[in-house]
Amino acid sequence: MEQKSLWTVGGILLCAAVGGILIWHHLSQSPSYTPPAQEPPGKGVVGNVKLNKDSYDTLITYTDSGFTPSDITIAQGTRVRFLNNSAQEIWPASGIHPTHTLYPEKESGDCLGSSFDSCTTLAKGEFYDFTFYYVGAWPYHDHLHAYQTGTITVTAK
Repeated sequence: MEQKSLWTVGGILLCAAVGGILIWHHLSQSPSYTPPAQEPPGKGVVGNVKLNKDSYDTLITYTDSGFTPSDITIAQGTRVRFLNNSAQEIWPASGIHPTHTLYPEKESGDCLGSSFDSCTTLAKGEFYDFTFYYVGAWPYHDHLHAYQTGTITVTAK
């Protein structure tokens, strides 16, 4: 009986060790991103369309019905503009509400959980631009109306 218990304990320890090695190997193989020495113009820019003529690559417009388009696929390094054309203020940000932590980039000056966050409300005619560098599917929402959502899928160049 003791020998059977030893084999059982040994089997459990062996399974735990193999599982730990597999998890460590998977985590060490996760893609990483090193930001360029200087971020391109437009990372986290808030402005007014009448006053600011900075270029952008893709436009998502917020109307009284929500984001249009709500789901897009873009290439890595694409600058997306969120433009408020609604009668109400908006606050575009990374999912998940209310922490905004799903987009993995976070810098010391960011207001909440990630760099993908306007950190302020946008009135009609104001915009928020963000350049996406991380490959993946990134849910976003309007922080003030959290039921208004979308997803930005970023593909490798």
